[in-house]
Amino acid sequence: MTDGAGIETALSTTATEETQFDNKTIYKSQDAKYAVVYQVATPGQNRSVTLVESSPTDQIQPRLIEFEYEKPGDNITIKQPRLYDLVAKKQIDIGNDYILDTNAMIEDAQWGFRNQTYRYMIAERGYKSLRMVELDTNGNTRILIEEHIEKGIDFLHKIRWDYMNETDQMWWLSERNGWNSIYLVNTTRNEGRISPRQDSIRQVTQDGFDVADVIYVDEKAQVLYFQAYGMVEEQSPYHVHLARINYDGTGFKILTADGDGVHHNVVHDNGTIEDMWSRVDQPMQGVLRDFQGNRIGPLAVNIQLWDNVTLAERFSAPGRDGKTEIYGIIVRPKTFDPSKRYRVLEHVYASPQYADTPKELDNETQKYLASRFQKVADENDVIVVQSDGMGSAWRGRAFRDVAWKNLQDAGFPDRITWIKAAARDRPWMDLTGGVGIFGASAGGQNAMSALIWHSDFYTAAIADAGCHDNRIDKLWWNELNMGWPVHDALYDTASNVVHADKLNGTLLLLVGELDRNVDPSSTLQVVNALNKAGKDFDFMIVPGAGHGVAFKEEYHQVQNKIRRFWKNWKNGKGLG
Repeated sequence: MTDGAGIETALSTTATEETQFDNKTIYKSQDAKYAVVYQVATPGQNRSVTLVESSPTDQIQPRLIEFEYEKPGDNITIKQPRLYDLVAKKQIDIGNDYILDTNAMIEDAQWGFRNQTYRYMIAERGYKSLRMVELDTNGNTRILIEEHIEKGIDFLHKIRWDYMNETDQMWWLSERNGWNSIYLVNTTRNEGRISPRQDSIRQVTQDGFDVADVIYVDEKAQVLYFQAYGMVEEQSPYHVHLARINYDGTGFKILTADGDGVHHNVVHDNGTIEDMWSRVDQPMQGVLRDFQGNRIGPLAVNIQLWDNVTLAERFSAPGRDGKTEIYGIIVRPKTFDPSKRYRVLEHVYASPQYADTPKELDNETQKYLASRFQKVADENDVIVVQSDGMGSAWRGRAFRDVAWKNLQDAGFPDRITWIKAAARDRPWMDLTGGVGIFGASAGGQNAMSALIWHSDFYTAAIADAGCHDNRIDKLWWNELNMGWPVHDALYDTASNVVHADKLNGTLLLLVGELDRNVDPSSTLQVVNALNKAGKDFDFMIVPGAGHGVAFKEEYHQVQNKIRRFWKNWKNGKGLG
């Protein structure tokens, strides 16, 4: 450290070439008396991926690009926190009761409560277990919260928390009971005050809906304002509404139930709530509400329907089990004529951490609809559909868990059933020549697998930047969804590379040569496997491009190839 006089003092001498400190992870207490720094405890293999930039703009010769990229099964670097007294200029030894057998993640969770404690998160490899650990300024540690879910913790999207200083408590979101619910955690620890509640953790919201986030806390009134999916029974389970509930679980009230759609809210200290909502078939509208949800005035809305977007049709039908409702949308070309018959294309992105089908008409979703739905429908004179099958998010853990160690399922049995149900009542949907499917990233994997496992229904696919073998892709997403340790026999079941010989249909593979999200080798290994199997397919690699090329207008030749691909498919010409 360097003091005000510019004098440097070494606080530690334990770093080696393999156990260095991370200068990006220095967390000081607000009074600047203490600091936590993460240090490498166990070095990993430090895998890197090397790409070739074939056509750099600033030189003639190709350029090698190398970057760190952990993959499933790798030996990874494990870091541990170190505590320092910046006044006494010394390191404080830390207890080790926080250690998990295999830390896959460790990250800051902030200093709290009068600068006396530091909190951080650690996750076990495979993401079945997660802990929030509390460290005091004497070096004592305790596990503040611990989660264990056998089929994986969605730590990026479901775990949320914040501290409430008035009561020495914190709210915490968890799926431990099958639904993402709010829990109240007693954090008091020998600090001269006793929390109003003596139990360490208690569920506040009930099961049956998934809480997305707590967006406002009234600490004096002890009320939580939160947004959640599936609270209003007569509406789509994907509609997000605002509700309030007291710390003790009483006083639950949905504040926006009279607005049928996905809600965006801002809660103000003056007792007012900005409320805007929309659906894919209903443009944005808004009102001003009080803290009880009563409408108290108009709210100006500056989000209008884009010129290159039309209102989609919402449709739901039972899925594979004949009872669980599956929800999706149907997008028509702007020149739609109900007396005509239109071929059907499905957009797919069956990642278990998302419910990807557009649900609303905010600007971000309209951009998505314009590029991946309306443009495709208009240019190819087709119907474009998408639905969220089992194995996707925000309908309870059991619904999502269908995908665990089962990514090849991808909700296909539900989505195929849904498309057939939609076509039964819409004579302008033509399924006689099969359905086309397209997607990027996880959706690229899904699109190709449609021609492997469901070629009786799908007859053509465009797979862009697909993670075609989950062992080639990034560590966290694939170990979360396919498990750790990596069992090759299990990972083989979801691999398009392993099952390339089963391909039946017309396929176009796309990839950017500089993709840093999904290793381009994933697509190239599929190309190799298809060549070995004697399969006919089309392939385009885009120099200088990163992750995903199918929906980017700047790649004109890609757009031309896609249009030709769907035109030939519609005309029964196959590749060409």
